[in-house]
Amino acid sequence: MRVGESAEPLALAEARARARAVLWVRNGAVLAALTAAGLLLYGASRNFGESAPGTLLATLAMALVAVLAWVALDLALVRRTGVPAITLGPRDAPELHAMVRELAEELHVPTPDGIRLCPECDSWLEPDARRRRRTVLVIGAPFLWWLRVGELRALLAPVVAGTEASAEPAVAGARRWVRRLDAVADVRRPLGPVPLRPARRASRAFARQLLGLCQGHAELMEREIAVGAAALAIPLEPELRATAHEQVGLAYAGWDRLLTRLAAPAWMIGRHPDALMAGVVSALTELSRRDKLANAFGARLAERPASDLLTDAVAMDGEISRLAAGIFADGPTPDPVDWAEYPEAVIEPVWRARAEAFAAPVDDALAVLRRDPDEDHRKAADHLFAVVACAALDTGQMHPAVDWLDGPVLVDGSGHAVDLATLITRAVDEGNDAPLRTWLARIGIATREPVHPGGSAA
Repeated sequence: MRVGESAEPLALAEARARARAVLWVRNGAVLAALTAAGLLLYGASRNFGESAPGTLLATLAMALVAVLAWVALDLALVRRTGVPAITLGPRDAPELHAMVRELAEELHVPTPDGIRLCPECDSWLEPDARRRRRTVLVIGAPFLWWLRVGELRALLAPVVAGTEASAEPAVAGARRWVRRLDAVADVRRPLGPVPLRPARRASRAFARQLLGLCQGHAELMEREIAVGAAALAIPLEPELRATAHEQVGLAYAGWDRLLTRLAAPAWMIGRHPDALMAGVVSALTELSRRDKLANAFGARLAERPASDLLTDAVAMDGEISRLAAGIFADGPTPDPVDWAEYPEAVIEPVWRARAEAFAAPVDDALAVLRRDPDEDHRKAADHLFAVVACAALDTGQMHPAVDWLDGPVLVDGSGHAVDLATLITRAVDEGNDAPLRTWLARIGIATREPVHPGGSAA
């Protein structure tokens, strides 16, 4: 008997019951719509042409039938698009496919029909949009690069265990119905041409009502499925799973920092880092080094990384980096940039552009902040940072560099980072610009002279 077997069937039975409740809502809605349409058409056929009021009522009835038909068509044709992801075929990751098959065999559940990689810090099962009865395992790329092989296996065990519920016809049908309602009710969905907008709004309103009727059952269904899957996966390396969950939190923090502090500035100027996953590893390795538990983390880094399960991790990193730019950037980012080029190709141009928007001597910039205490301090600090950084670069004593946790930094000739952010914060938020002026004087910048963001100091 499998460990967790008593909890798992009970949870799966509850999930089936909730799925049936969702399907009852669907079937009831279909039956009600068909009945209403039939009655309206019958009434229209009897009243049309009998009299002016009868003809008007018949016309209104046919209009309502047309609305019902439109809603039904919209629900039948719409598809909710999944998170963009890269398909990992057996040739791309033979060892990963083998690991997932072995997990499914140990758990006595169906093997996922495919594996995809996405630039998210999450892993889940989703239906294949192209084939109705296929289930795909989606893995967050940061996990694959940061977790060790054993940790990834432990993390995926309860996810893979969910394929048992996915194979249940009632569960699959309920999920499809809820996804369709979500897609139709989504306020971000374009309404299309002006003539179609009233009909689209009508179908959105119907979908919201139906979603309200079955959403509670759907949420409980998913909760029971998660409980059952977790119970089923209990015997598989519980200690490693605890470690993996700790590392998942770190991966999420490192990924978020990398996107906001290093990827976003590149996207802003139409570039994209071509090795985001390598950046995640560098960021989390640095975090581990700085943390009090660095020794414990260092020991796990000696174990085999899960990215070794890929045939060509470097090429896959490039694909994920392009996909991330396509998802998260506000516009096109056609030009890749590697981390070695990043300081010159991204950091300095961004600083120059910001400084140009605030082109003034450092003294004048500080004076503006003192005159206007309601100035947006974050924006002001960014601009002042850029003005000062450009002035420092122009001395030839300083250079831009990448700090994997803090983002773009200014370093001296020996490679030591200058804590310019603290100096700027004290000047902007505390009104104390003496430390900033002292530092500027130390590197030979007279603050009474203007800073030219495009080149040298006056």
